[in-house]
Amino acid sequence: MLQDFYVRELAENLMLHLWVDDADAWWQHVHDIGLDAQFGASVSAPEDRPWGARDFTLHDPSGVLWRIGQPL
Repeated sequence: MLQDFYVRELAENLMLHLWVDDADAWWQHVHDIGLDAQFGASVSAPEDRPWGARDFTLHDPSGVLWRIGQPL
């Protein structure tokens, strides 16, 4: 459920993990639309992780960490 309030201590301690079919395509889309420059988001490049996933991270302007990836 989405809420319309902001509590810094909660936002900066939240991580969301989104599974997608193609993490590289999602990263390319984020890059193409300039999400980092437009909204001040911090975006890392996709990597293969030792836990069997390929993903990238995105810190949104409110401090929430998004990990967007796919299983390997």
